[in-house]
Amino acid sequence: MSPSNSLHRKLLRMLLSLVLLIMVSSAFVGYSIAFRSAVRAYDRTLFDTALAIREQVHIVDGKQTLNLIDEAEEVLLTDNFDQIFFRVFDARGNEIGGNRPIPLPNEKPPKNRGYFYNAKIDGMPVRVAALLTEKAQMSLMILSAETQIKRDNLVREILIGMLFPELILLCAAPVLVWFGIRAGLKPLEDLRRKLASRSRGDLRPIEASEMAYEIQPFIRQLNHLLGQLDESRLAQDAFVSNAAHQLRTPIAALHAQFEAMLRESGNPHRAQIAHVIPALRRLARLIHQLLALARAEPADEIKRQPVDLSSIIRDLADSMLSRAIARSIDIGFDLEPAEIRGSDVLLREAISNLIDNAICYTPENGRITVSCHPDSGGAVLRVEDSGPGIPEEERKKVFDRFYRLSGSAGDGSGLGLAIVRQIARQHGAASVIGESSALKGASVSLIFGSPEKKTEDNV
Repeated sequence: MSPSNSLHRKLLRMLLSLVLLIMVSSAFVGYSIAFRSAVRAYDRTLFDTALAIREQVHIVDGKQTLNLIDEAEEVLLTDNFDQIFFRVFDARGNEIGGNRPIPLPNEKPPKNRGYFYNAKIDGMPVRVAALLTEKAQMSLMILSAETQIKRDNLVREILIGMLFPELILLCAAPVLVWFGIRAGLKPLEDLRRKLASRSRGDLRPIEASEMAYEIQPFIRQLNHLLGQLDESRLAQDAFVSNAAHQLRTPIAALHAQFEAMLRESGNPHRAQIAHVIPALRRLARLIHQLLALARAEPADEIKRQPVDLSSIIRDLADSMLSRAIARSIDIGFDLEPAEIRGSDVLLREAISNLIDNAICYTPENGRITVSCHPDSGGAVLRVEDSGPGIPEEERKKVFDRFYRLSGSAGDGSGLGLAIVRQIARQHGAASVIGESSALKGASVSLIFGSPEKKTEDNV
């Protein structure tokens, strides 16, 4: 289910409220129109009864007399549903005929026009038509009334006739509105997919003409932002790369000069120089890592080719073994052929940093195990050590640039794992930190090509 603050749910609530309001309003208006039309028709029939009774009033000896034969009364007063009543009054208000007392109107009806009102006869609600007219220049008022069974039935029929389609529409409205919103928001979903399918370094502008007209201003602003980000990233990469290149040569020269001075037997500053040389090595290593980090963040996709992780590790073994032996660290390898598609240069840099990081933080006489094996269509590379490990709350932070564990004894720069993560991302791999069950220290794994098993940066 989408979150409560989603645009989809907001539009759904708003449109359904409007649809419900329109349906209720249209039902009320439709009912009112249909009911009034039917009432007018029934009132007209009731008024016609009053007119028919008027025709049965005759003047005999100057007096008004109602001569309603049985056949005429049966025709006028017979109804399949309702009871029909009538009363006839002369000019003086004397009743000259009728079959049931009918309450008089509260006001004088207009002459020769129908006047209708509601009343009760013996507790029964009735509808009354009053006709004030003249016959032989003598005033006459006729009341005709009927019970409201037909009218009540009509109300029910109108309500049922309107309620059934309204209920169907009410059930269909959420589905129709939901599909309408989904279709309307599809351009945004298409845009999201386009952006999600891009690599981290792909900051090309989005083609606005392919999108809906309403989204094009947003796309133009987004393209402007992407352009600024691309310029900023290129400037940063250029600065790091140029600075590292410019520094590498003089530092290499300094390192060579200090080593030559260290070899001079009569130099009184040999002790101080012996402390400077490791610092120069660390500085040279830092510059190398900055260059590696710049290479790991290219603007374009890396060129992929088949690469065997086990072969890369074997090629790096000699240089890593010498460092490990110098610190009395036992480094072992458990390698199986594990082929992936990627950049040989970048993967060498990542593996070198992983092993170098383990050597840096593993105490003397410690142990390191480097392993790789194929796994579910991909491969897993893992480096384990017997060092102090990485606390769970800091396992995300160690991938940040220049971040070092508090109280760590190693001489690292804090760039090794940042380079590893960046290269792993370039290869669509996950970087996972855990605890080594065998060596009880840290375990850093790169998981390639197995999306269902990936846990990006321990998330």
